[in-house]
Amino acid sequence: MSETRPTVGVGMVGHAFMGAAHSQAWRNAPSFFDLPLVPRLAVLGGRHRDHATAAAARLGWQDVETDWRVLIERGDVGLVDICTPGDTHAEIAVAALAAGKHVLCEKPLANTVEEAEAMTAAAEAAHAQGVRSRVGFTYRRVPAIALARRLVAAGKVGDIRHVRTQYLQDWIVDPEAPLTWRLQKDKAGSGALGDVGAHIVDLTQFITGEQI
Repeated sequence: MSETRPTVGVGMVGHAFMGAAHSQAWRNAPSFFDLPLVPRLAVLGGRHRDHATAAAARLGWQDVETDWRVLIERGDVGLVDICTPGDTHAEIAVAALAAGKHVLCEKPLANTVEEAEAMTAAAEAAHAQGVRSRVGFTYRRVPAIALARRLVAAGKVGDIRHVRTQYLQDWIVDPEAPLTWRLQKDKAGSGALGDVGAHIVDLTQFITGEQI
């Protein structure tokens, strides 16, 4: 006898590089994990309807919207997944939380301290109403990271007094690579520090259990 589990409608804003990756994850997560709620790919948001429609057909989304404000107000959306450039994260996340929608936001979470503080306040207020918010720190789920965290917690490596880290990524040094928001200062905010450096800071805290 098949079991029918409740679903949660996902509305994703953005359908480029990270949007494609998140779509793959939403589709396949129920095949690997015993989820209390099954994600339903309800609506995909993009600025251009033709592009969004083509992406929705390719990535498995049921509908499209060209205005993220309309997307977060839809009754079939219970969770908003933000995969847009970093300079848009704060506005979308704060509005989605105010609308009572759970939020998964990619990093860099915000481009300024003021934006981050506003997002934190919105998340705390929403949490009091049972609304959850998360940042996409996927490297926490790498098996080697989980092992390192357990070794540190068990005292197997002694007292940690210094951490040296590297994040190796070279695709953006290709002179033929297309211009992306990551290379535009007005959109990238703190640049590499907020984009990939955020992973380094998060993993250091996650593994050691200490705040930087």
